[in-house]
Formats: sequence, structure tokens, C-alpha cells
Amino acid sequence: MKRFVFALLTLLLFVAGALAQSTSGRLIGTVSGPDGVLPGATISVVDDQTKSEKTVTASGDGAYTVAQLDVGTYTVTIKVNGFKTFTATSVKIDANRDYTLSPTLEVGGVNENVTVVAGADVVNSSTGDLSSSVSPQQIKSLPLDGRSPLSLIPLQAGTARATPGSVTSINGQRTSFTNLTRDGVNVNDNFIRSNATDFSPERASSDDTGEFTITTQNAGADQGYGAAQVQLVTPRGQTEYHGALYFYNRNSRFAANSFGNKAGGVPRPYLNRNQDGGKSRSPHAESLRKEQPISFPIPF
Repeated sequence: MKRFVFALLTLLLFVAGALAQSTSGRLIGTVSGPDGVLPGATISVVDDQTKSEKTVTASGDGAYTVAQLDVGTYTVTIKVNGFKTFTATSVKIDANRDYTLSPTLEVGGVNENVTVVAGADVVNSSTGDLSSSVSPQQIKSLPLDGRSPLSLIPLQAGTARATPGSVTSINGQRTSFTNLTRDGVNVNDNFIRSNATDFSPERASSDDTGEFTITTQNAGADQGYGAAQVQLVTPRGQTEYHGALYFYNRNSRFAANSFGNKAGGVPRPYLNRNQDGGKSRSPHAESLRKEQPISFPIPF
């Protein structure tokens, strides 16, 4: 019996590892000079949020890879003796995507510095994935029905709804072909898949989602089952306490009537929906990564 239980637990561990995917990104590239590649360059990557640093050395052909980078912005510094120091700020790393940075260094002293603002990687030149990321600013600023970030999926290329009340289809595929993950863990409704693109039993909200990436074509096998991938990422912790209160109201007084009701002389249906609550964020930068949303009732 003990052997059976041990074997079963071991099997479950392997299954859990197979179902979970990573949400970290990578920084890749090749360091070159005016005459070709520069081997042995030192690449330092500093997290703008936590100030943690990773340092790697370019290989003999000038190539380098910095793996396991959390979603966020970074400052990248590249140094080689005999060349000016190259610094790229605001390098945007997205979930499960590669950022390609291949600078050409200028001849000069290492104390001289060339600084560029990199921003987001517009063109994916490392894989065949066709994906896009929704930024935290979009999640917080755009109006979301029910405060669900999945409501932003129809804004992406290749997505559509046949009618306003129908489910969202990605590239004309069935919704059951969509795979939803939270920090690499399956959060699909694995039994009822008729609205898999628009609903998850985990019920993600705009408060507990820092960013999400949608892969609509050529998703890698490491991302799990599904032709389309939606990867939700939990907001990262910071070094200080942060919090917010919110209140949202939807009222029929400020809404237009439907075309059918207007033509038939039917008045607008009554609606008065209130959503209220708040959120707080841990001061620990890495040990506690999750935002802790809270809610409380307000009588109306």
C-alpha cells in the first residue's frame, strides 16, 4: 500500500509539471561592433521594479540569452573593452515571449555611454508565434464589463463575436480550442468548453491581472493544449504598500435603447448595477508576488 501511494504521488507530481507552463520571458540577441560580432561582452539586466540584477557573458559568436525574466521593464547594459557602453532602458519583457536586442557598439572608451529607450518588442524575430500582450495600463483604463480582463480579447486581431451576446472566437476556431492559464497553471473550465474564451472558473478580475498575452497562431508545444493561448499574469509585488478603492455603476439612464425596442416602441430595460471593492499589494518584492483583492458591500 505504501509503495502504491508513493508511486501515485510521484505520478501526480510529474503530471502537475507537465500541465504548468512558464510565464517568464527571455532576452536574446547578438552583440556586434563595426567589424562584426563581439565575443565575451558582459550583459547586465536590472529589473526596474525590484532592482534585482542578472549578468551573463556573450559566447564566442557574440550571442547571449538571459532567461527566466519576470514580466515587466528592464534596463540592459552591455560592456566590452574598447567600445562605448551601451544602455537600453524600458526593455519590455512579456509573458512567454522573447525580446531580441542586438546592438552594434561604437568604438570608444568604456566610460562613454550610448543610451536608447527600447520599449516593447514590436516584431517577434525569434519564433513563429503570432501574439500580442495587453498592458497593465489597458487593463486598468479601458471599461470592462464585469471587470474581467477576458473582455479585452475581442480587441485583438483575429478575434470576433458573431453577435453581441455570442461567445468569442479566435481565428474562427471553436472556443474549446482556447487554453487559459494563470501564471502557467490551467484555469480552464475543463468540463464545459462552450464559452472557454470568455469564462474561467478562476474568475480573473482587472485587480488581480497585471498583464496577459494572447497567442493566436503557431503556439509552441510548451504552452500546452490549445490552438489559441491566453496567459494571465498575476501582478508582481513591490517594495511599498499600495492600495486602491473602486466603485463602478452601470445605469440604464445613461444607455441607449436597442434598435428593435426603439422600432417597436418598447422602452429601455431598467438596469442599475453597482460594483465596489478595493485591493492591496504586498510590500515584499519577490517573496509575495500576488495582489490581494478585497471587496466589501455598499448598500444602495
